[in-house]
Amino acid sequence: MSQELPLQLQEKLSRLQQLQQTLESLYFQKEQAKLEARELESALQELSSIDDNTPVYRITGRILVRKNRAELINELNEQMELVKVRISAIERQESKIRERATELENELRNALAGGRGSSPA
Repeated sequence: MSQELPLQLQEKLSRLQQLQQTLESLYFQKEQAKLEARELESALQELSSIDDNTPVYRITGRILVRKNRAELINELNEQMELVKVRISAIERQESKIRERATELENELRNALAGGRGSSPA
């Protein structure tokens, strides 16, 4: 008796591994976005603790550019909203991929428990 998995199971296993890699990539993207959100939140807190007359600067490339405090707060709030939208989109993707990965795991488990046969697709 051959120890090889049937082709259909090999394909499902390969797909499951791809989904797991995609989940890992999404995890790192989400963590990066969360870090960006924390940095923006910290900057916004600092800006809210100073008065309007305090000069503020923004790094643009390799130079510091003086900015209006209110204008900078608006820019950072807009960036924060974009980051939140990105995090939500990543979480939706993660959810769908996890669901599909769970389905594949169950299909593989059932097929292997059922004598290595393949379940109908």
